[in-house]
Amino acid sequence: MDVESLAEVAPRERFTRICALTGAGISVAAGLGTFRGPDGRWTLAPEVERAMHAHLLPGNVDALWEVWGGMWKTAAAAGPTPAHRALATVGASVITQNVDGLHQAAGSVDVVELHGSAGLARCLDDAFCGWIGPADEARAGDPPGCAQCTEPARPAVVLFGEMLDTGALGAARRLVSACDLFLAIGTSGRVAPASWLAPMARAAGAFCVNIDLHPDGPVDPAFHARVVGDAQNVLTEWAA
Repeated sequence: MDVESLAEVAPRERFTRICALTGAGISVAAGLGTFRGPDGRWTLAPEVERAMHAHLLPGNVDALWEVWGGMWKTAAAAGPTPAHRALATVGASVITQNVDGLHQAAGSVDVVELHGSAGLARCLDDAFCGWIGPADEARAGDPPGCAQCTEPARPAVVLFGEMLDTGALGAARRLVSACDLFLAIGTSGRVAPASWLAPMARAAGAFCVNIDLHPDGPVDPAFHARVVGDAQNVLTEWAA
């Protein structure tokens, strides 16, 4: 069913183990656009595609730093949104598809980054070096270089064609299996692995709610309810 208030279907005081899955939509208010849709980056700037695919490495390292490095700088300058802060306020565990670090900046402690972090860099030579560290520790250059060897470095985000970190996946499974309220925010939740998180949470007994500003169909059967509204307002009101 569709509702306008999260408190209507999930009063905060009823839940003690809250887990939120977040996608690009939660960071739009920080100046970070989504990728899909008519206003998405792929539509407005098709060259962004070069920064998405692992099979283009190493020839697209410049695009990786431009897109992902630029996203990190934008997020750092803007800071977390009210929705990020609301999740931190209620002590929610977070599983995020985002790489912008805004949940940690808001004060969330238990954060699983499914797609890596644009604030980290890693050596292109995974087999023989494997260095990974803060992006600002990468060796100065164009593109930046590995801090331990002579190879170039890249942002430590997961590209198309790369496997998700098994540790992050395991942590996500543990969080959704232990929560009593599961929220999906700023994401359709229809792309794996996000697509199996809500069903897993529901099967474990959690109440599942999708918060969506622009729903494009009926409520996904994995969710008990859908709140139609801007997550910035919905979560701020609920957390207060």
